[in-house]
Amino acid sequence: MKSIVVGIDGSDGAKDALRWACEEATLYGAKIIAVSVWYAPVPVTSPWLAYVDVPIDLTEPTGRGLADTVSEVVRGRFASLEVEQRVIHGAAGPALIQQAAGSDLVVVGCRGLGGFKGLLLGSVSHQVVTHAPCAAVVVPHRPRTAGEAAQPSIVVGVDGSANSIAALRWAAERARVNGATIRAVFAWRLPPVSPTLASVSGGLSPTEIVSHAAAITLDEYLQEAALSLDVHVERINVEGTPAKVLIDEGGRAELLVVGARGHEGFAGLLLGSVATAVTRHAPCPVAVIPNR
Repeated sequence: MKSIVVGIDGSDGAKDALRWACEEATLYGAKIIAVSVWYAPVPVTSPWLAYVDVPIDLTEPTGRGLADTVSEVVRGRFASLEVEQRVIHGAAGPALIQQAAGSDLVVVGCRGLGGFKGLLLGSVSHQVVTHAPCAAVVVPHRPRTAGEAAQPSIVVGVDGSANSIAALRWAAERARVNGATIRAVFAWRLPPVSPTLASVSGGLSPTEIVSHAAAITLDEYLQEAALSLDVHVERINVEGTPAKVLIDEGGRAELLVVGARGHEGFAGLLLGSVATAVTRHAPCPVAVIPNR
């Protein structure tokens, strides 16, 4: 990983995102590209502004805000990092996506200064994780409480889709850098029990039958991913809806990784329901991996 783009708007969420990105950059020796975007909602040529002193170019004040945020977060233990500051004119979501085109990772807070109070995932964050050409991370603004310290583990949602295999491989590369354990999670739901299933169960309950089949399926997915032998992988196969299981498993993990879209949902959907749910509700940073 050589460069990490971070969206900055002065909010607490953006500062959390920058801190997390700095931690990653320290691991990889990567460069931070801090991007702040300004946009004039009303054209300065509007007759309504004829007697108002409106700056035509908001680059300078936006740049000052960006510099203040970077200075606040990067000083001290991150002072040795290479940080490039960019001020861009345009809509925030498309601008960040464009800036991420040549980078390895783009990081955003879950919600910035705009939007409605209480919104779990801001519109800009949603646009970025949906359309980013590289891996995108959403950092929540929910400090962990006492006893909730993150473990050196990375939870990965696995369903056999191309995106989930890409997510496994991405997580494994990161685990090789910081020595974290991969927790590969396969969630399944018990189908309606038929008389045929009951008659051939051999004394096993339907739950035991499906759980055994799920364990075999998860092993097949891990073999397909062909992860490096020096990465430790724990297999978690559990009954439940995928989003809830992943959010629960991510409660004490340092990172939760999912593919942008799995097997379920509508063809052509850019961001699946599971990825949407975990980026909104997970208590840890969530990485969304496109199948590129």
